Amino acid sequence: MSSYVIYGSRFGNTQRIAEAIADVLRQRGDVLLLPAEEAGAIVPHPGDLLVVGCPTEGHTMTPVLRRYLDAMGAKGLRGVTGAAFDTRVDWPRWLSGSAAVAIARRLLRLGAHLVHPEGSFLVTRQNPALLPGELERARAWAAALAEAATPDLAVAGR
Repeated sequence: MSSYVIYGSRFGNTQRIAEAIADVLRQRGDVLLLPAEEAGAIVPHPGDLLVVGCPTEGHTMTPVLRRYLDAMGAKGLRGVTGAAFDTRVDWPRWLSGSAAVAIARRLLRLGAHLVHPEGSFLVTRQNPALLPGELERARAWAAALAEAATPDLAVAGR
């Protein structure tokens, strides 16, 4: 399984979550892990897995991640298997918002097939830091994602 994990991060928390996700996906195949600022030329092929995440800012995704996804063009992810995650403050989702929800919507509009619910990983409000157990939750989310994505990727001939 070829996978791409593209992330935005301000305080390093989302990067740590992305690294945990990539570590789990490496057990299933090749993984390219990149910050969104460096991923401009990366366009997954049909059958690939694209996992995208960033911190929740202003109830949605960060501008750098929006620019990465905008560069895909209309239906630029047709045939790609996708998943979205975010980091957000440990508040109810209606209060904090969720970048993962916005990312998932964008992936769908670009033609990706989502195979797993969005993942939200929680941080403290002051001096944002991951809450205890969030890296383990990210690994479990990635394992479930890999399991869900495997049949899709097998059908695509990967």
